[in-house]
Amino acid sequence: MAKIEELKRGTQIIYVPMHAKGDLDHPDCEEGFVTSARQVGPFGRAWCRFWSKHDPSRLRTRSCSEGCNPDDLVIKDTRPQSAVDHWLGNISG
Repeated sequence: MAKIEELKRGTQIIYVPMHAKGDLDHPDCEEGFVTSARQVGPFGRAWCRFWSKHDPSRLRTRSCSEGCNPDDLVIKDTRPQSAVDHWLGNISG
């Protein structure tokens, strides 16, 4: 899984819940991107936005980013980076 130092604003990721056991094709996995990441005490934390499964051109998480454990993230490009850059331009911070 991802290391905190690999996660930067705009890094594309797949969130893989523990019950998926590393299966990136599990229906509960979510594709998205990092809006920020940092070390918080002894733990790393990444804040991410996720794409809608109903409309892949839109975000599911539009009001705020969701905190994620880097151990649950896999770095993988799933959209053109220009789509990520578009949304990042509309997100402060």
